Amino acid sequence: MTRYTASAPLDLDWFESWANKVNDDRVLRVIGRFFSVNFVVGIDDRDYLVVVREGRIQQVSEGVSANMMGWQFALRAPAGSWSRFVQPMPPPMYNDIWAMAHPLHGRLKIEGDTKPFWQNLRALSWMLAVMREV
Repeated sequence: MTRYTASAPLDLDWFESWANKVNDDRVLRVIGRFFSVNFVVGIDDRDYLVVVREGRIQQVSEGVSANMMGWQFALRAPAGSWSRFVQPMPPPMYNDIWAMAHPLHGRLKIEGDTKPFWQNLRALSWMLAVMREV
């Protein structure tokens, strides 16, 4: 018997459910009040643009085009890695973005302007942890 379960497909509907959970989170209202950024969550060859203003997700869009506002950073990983990451109890090396990005594991790539990434790391980490509640 395994304690890891299969999760729902990570599509636009899933991201919108995640955005609703994030926006209802009371902790993010406090720790994310200065977190305003556009970032990309890359899953295989699909990109999802996440627009965050004051710790609340204002918009999630599938695909990134030249018509959209730019993004500051991207978190890109294979679908299998994201599926493990969002499990209620993820397996080792999928429990946070640092484990996934570790050079020995190398499943997650952090790209772009890392300054807003580092400045808002606490709020971003909390926001990503909320993914496990969807």
